[in-house]
Amino acid sequence: MGTAFPILLAMSSPKDIQRTVEDHAGKLARALAGLPPDCNEAELRHRVQPILQAFAHAIGLTAHERDEYIVAEGTRADAVFGRLVIEFKRPGALASGRTLAAARDQVAEYMQAIAKREGHKRLGGVVFDGQHLVFVRMRDGRVRTDPPRPTDEQTLADLLWWLAGLTGTALTAENLARDFGTEHPRSRETIASLYSTLTRAILSDPEGMVAKLFQQWKLFFSEAIDYQEAFGGRKLDPLKKWVVKAGLEIGTPEEAERFFFALHTYFALLVKLIAWLAFSRHLGPRIGAPLFEELDRASSSELLSRLRKMEQGGVFREFGIENLLEGDFFAWYLYAYGEGVEAAVRRLVSRLEEYDPTTLRIDPDETRDLLKKLYHYLLPREVRHNLGEYYTPDWLAQRLLEQVDWTRSSSTTTRGRSVASGRGCPGSAGSTRRVVRARSSFSSSSATGNSGSG
Repeated sequence: MGTAFPILLAMSSPKDIQRTVEDHAGKLARALAGLPPDCNEAELRHRVQPILQAFAHAIGLTAHERDEYIVAEGTRADAVFGRLVIEFKRPGALASGRTLAAARDQVAEYMQAIAKREGHKRLGGVVFDGQHLVFVRMRDGRVRTDPPRPTDEQTLADLLWWLAGLTGTALTAENLARDFGTEHPRSRETIASLYSTLTRAILSDPEGMVAKLFQQWKLFFSEAIDYQEAFGGRKLDPLKKWVVKAGLEIGTPEEAERFFFALHTYFALLVKLIAWLAFSRHLGPRIGAPLFEELDRASSSELLSRLRKMEQGGVFREFGIENLLEGDFFAWYLYAYGEGVEAAVRRLVSRLEEYDPTTLRIDPDETRDLLKKLYHYLLPREVRHNLGEYYTPDWLAQRLLEQVDWTRSSSTTTRGRSVASGRGCPGSAGSTRRVVRARSSFSSSSATGNSGSG
C-alpha cells in the first residue's frame, strides 16, 4: 500500500476545528458505549476508524488512512493516519500489564520504522482497546509513553487534537529558531526594518516618543547591563561579526545599543504573537475573543489597530488574562509605524499562521522552556556573556533540587531563590517537580479510593 502524507486542503478556522473535535469526540464516545459485550479487536476497529476518517475530512485533511500498513517485513500497523500510528487491542486487553507493555513496544517499533522510511522526526502513536488509550510520542528517535487514560470524551478529544496537531508545524523552539532565527531572510528583513525605523525616528526627532522610550529602556536596563561598556573596544568585534548575519553593520557602541533595542523588540513582538496564536487556537473559538488568523487578512489600518490593542493588553484581557501586557518599551514601533514595519509584522504573522500550538497540549515536555531555548538560539553564547547573561543549565537545577531533597512536603514550606536570576530556571524546575508530584499523588489516591490529606 502506498505511502501518503496529510495535506491541508483548506485551512479550517479554529472555531470550526473546536466544534468538529467536540462533535466527533461525542461520536466516538457513543460508538464505544455501544460496543457489544463480546466485542473483538476487528469490531472495535470497524466502529472507530470511520469516525477518525470523517474527522480528518471535516477539518480539511487528506490523512489517507493506511489500514494494515506494512512497516517492516512481517509487521503491520493496524492503522496509520498521516503521522499517527494506531494499534487496536481487544476491549479490556490493556488491563493486563504484560499486554500493555507489549503493545507499547510494538507501537514504538512501528513508529521508528515509519520514521526511518519516511523521514519523520516527530510521530505520535496510540494503543487503543476501547476502554483505555495510551499515548506514545516519538521525537528525534526518542520514544516516551504516557500512562493509560480512560476513554472519556476529554481523552477522545485529545486524540482528535493530536491527529490534527501532527499535521501542522509543531510549536517547538527548534522549529521557531529555524523559521525566525537571525540567519533566516525573514528575520533579517524584520530586524533590519525595525533597526532602520528606530534609527530614523531617534535621529529625526530626539524628543519624540520613540526616542523617549529608547532612553527609558537604556536607563532601565543600564542597572543590569551597560551596552557601551559591554561592547566597547575589542568586545565589539564578535558583535560586528554576528550582526552581519542579520544583514546589518554595527560600528559603534551607540549603534550596538540601538541594534539590541531593535533585536529585543523583534523577540518581544514574536513572543506576543505566539501567545496570541496559542490563546486564539485554544480559547478563541469558545469565547469569541479576537482570532489570530484575522491579522493576516486585516487592512493596514485594521492591523495597526489590532497591534495597539495587543500591546495594551486588550487582546489578552478578552481571553481572561488581566495583567499580561500593559504597554512596554517595545511597543515603540507603533509610534513609527509605516510600510516597512507593517511588512515586517505581516511576514511574522504569515509564517506563524502555519504553526499548530496543539503541541503545547499534546506534548508539554517538548515545549517546556520554549522561550528560553528560542532566546538562546537568537543570541550566541559569546554575545550573551558579554551582556553578562548567564543561565543555570536544566541539569544543574535538577541536581540542586535533588541535593536539597525538594520533596512534596518541603516544596510547600521551603522557599528557594536563584540569585540574580532573570528567568529562574531552578524555580521553574521546582514548580515542575511540584506539579509532577501532585499529579502522581492524585493518581495514587484515586486508584486506592483515598481522598488524600490535601
